Amino acid sequence: ADIGVAMGARGAAAAAEAADVVLMVDRIDRIAEAIAIARRARRIALQSITVGMGLSFIAMAVAAFGYLPPVLGALLQEVIDIMVILNALRALGGDRADAAPGSMPGVRA
Repeated sequence: ADIGVAMGARGAAAAAEAADVVLMVDRIDRIAEAIAIARRARRIALQSITVGMGLSFIAMAVAAFGYLPPVLGALLQEVIDIMVILNALRALGGDRADAAPGSMPGVRA
């Protein structure tokens, strides 16, 4: 796959706008770290989508068979949504246990 990378915080604005990834420091070795961050963010996004849709489908099936009143179904959906949002917020870097060693600010994707 082709990807555009701009390096340096003081680089041309046009290069930064056209790039897929902007490294805020002039160090080419940070590309590997940017890839690790992107993979982690993708994994968290897919996890959030899968869990959210799965729980929603289960709740809809339970409601369709009459075991879940509409009001409780709506409340349950809100709880599911909040859980998915909180899980997705992990991509911002709060849980860095599985991030690449040496992860530091300076990479923006």
